[in-house]
Amino acid sequence: MSIVPFERQTNGQRVVFGAGAARSRLGAEIERLGSKRVLVVAGPASRPLAEELTARLPVAGFVADVRMHVPIEAAGRARDQAVSAGADLLLSIGGGSTTGTAKAVALTSGLPILAVPTTYAGSEVTPVWGLTEAGRKTTGTDPLVLPRTVIYDPELTLGLPDELTVASGLNALAHCIDSQWAPRANPVDTALAHEGARALMTGLPLVHADGKDLAGRTQVLYGAYLAGLSFAGAGSGLHHKICHVLGGAYNLPHAQTHAVVLPHVLALKGTADALTELLALYDAIGAPRALRDLGMPESAVGEAARLVVEAAPIPLAAAEQLIHDAWSGRLPSAGPSGEAARREQYVTDQVLRSFADAPEPRFKQVMEALVRHSHAFVRDVRLTEAEWQAAIGFLTRAGHITDDRRQEFILLSDVLGLSMLTIAVNQPPEPGATEATVFGPFFVAGAPAVPYGGDVAQEANGQPCWVDGVVRGGDGRPVAGARIDVWEADEDGRYDVQYGDDRTAGRGHLLTDEWGRYGFWCVTPTPYPIPHDGPVGDLLTAAGRGPMRAAHLHFMVTAAGFHRLVTHIFVRGDTYQDSDAVFGVKESLVVDFTEQEPDTPNPTGRELDGTWTRTQFDIVLIDLGEPA
Repeated sequence: MSIVPFERQTNGQRVVFGAGAARSRLGAEIERLGSKRVLVVAGPASRPLAEELTARLPVAGFVADVRMHVPIEAAGRARDQAVSAGADLLLSIGGGSTTGTAKAVALTSGLPILAVPTTYAGSEVTPVWGLTEAGRKTTGTDPLVLPRTVIYDPELTLGLPDELTVASGLNALAHCIDSQWAPRANPVDTALAHEGARALMTGLPLVHADGKDLAGRTQVLYGAYLAGLSFAGAGSGLHHKICHVLGGAYNLPHAQTHAVVLPHVLALKGTADALTELLALYDAIGAPRALRDLGMPESAVGEAARLVVEAAPIPLAAAEQLIHDAWSGRLPSAGPSGEAARREQYVTDQVLRSFADAPEPRFKQVMEALVRHSHAFVRDVRLTEAEWQAAIGFLTRAGHITDDRRQEFILLSDVLGLSMLTIAVNQPPEPGATEATVFGPFFVAGAPAVPYGGDVAQEANGQPCWVDGVVRGGDGRPVAGARIDVWEADEDGRYDVQYGDDRTAGRGHLLTDEWGRYGFWCVTPTPYPIPHDGPVGDLLTAAGRGPMRAAHLHFMVTAAGFHRLVTHIFVRGDTYQDSDAVFGVKESLVVDFTEQEPDTPNPTGRELDGTWTRTQFDIVLIDLGEPA
């Protein structure tokens, strides 16, 4: 292998590594540095250990205000404490935030640091410092902040919780990986990174299985040390630039953020084989997957991408995709790399360019997004040609079976949750307003008019049911003349259009009176299966899902000056309420259908031979001046 010319700065630092080294060597190392007044930096979690290790040492005080990303205010207070204590040495005992706090003090005071890490952060072997001010994290390098001595003692990591062990270990692995494409990447740091990655990938599964495995802990700590060395020599690559932006702007935990983002950067910069190996490790050790689990809101994705672009050489679209995937927890697939990946992207780019001159902006926006997401789906799952042909066949069958009486594409949208998602996007809940739900495939325009107290059931069989209520606007005033379309299945679970004849049953429309009131007879809703003898039914079978819909009654309410409302009411206590095939149930739409005896007086004096039910459903519409 040929060696290319390179430059590398070797940092002067003493390292003591070994089990028990903290207890057996700390005093001697402090003496070696000539210290008489030691200021100990240790957060609350490390304070008991720090007090134990320094019980017989010349301690001048403790800095306990240790925070993630080192807020500039906390750094200032720690510096003031160092001055007032007359400290001549900073002893950091803890994780990366502890070392970072000591570095912030050293940056302006020039005090030397002796670091005793208890995690796998790696900061202790780099001259890199970081400070956060007003949500913006600034980093830099200065030889003043490089600890003079580091004592690595794997025994101090035996009590590290598994979640933090995994995250901190993956943070160290990120140092190894990022150093491969960092600005000062060189053969020496590449060799250190490879050995560090080997040790980390060997040790992490061991300590995940048994946190007290000292041999495994030793491997991980050794790997973290080499990772830090490689990172110190090669510098900060794309991965760390992204994570520093996210951590500082949204106060995300450092190690966990690195663990979540790493696969996405490796997918962008690395090889398919490397990504495959990393994803296997993530599965083996239960690695964190999503920024949303760390407290980052989805609304921040766009802003975060813009901040990343300011700090790192990455296109905005790529940054947005990467951060959104990391936010959602969608791991990248181990797709192709190199020329194959470029050929795939070329196809997508060609199609996107074909919409560049589309005159209608919204059409262009929707089609470009559709192309990007559908092409990304094909790459993500590595769709085979046979699978694509099967999908074409599925859609063709859906088209052949669809007519005015059988809306297979609506069923497909419903069972995939797309209908409900579109409603959620376009009709978010308004305080006090009636919630919307799916339209369904069985609405037929031109339903007969029914007067107040009329029967929409007509030829539909089933237990009689009386429904009444009041339609109001958001201000509470009744809405007169609102049109209410109602449709439902009969007791056999079939809508009139499913019978194949010309019957009109289980559907009708009526108008509210001057007080906004309405009332009608229908049949008590019962559960029923959506049509499942076609391709949508095959999909449900393949997924191990059932076709049953929870018992419900459809409403569509239209009135001048108000948004149209499409909704249902559901029968409380129905067996399928939690497994509705189209995900349409909302708690606010679940009502009581109270059974009545035949001789119980009813609102219209109708003669009834058997039991009947009644329910009340008051409806609140959203004014057109408000968002739907």
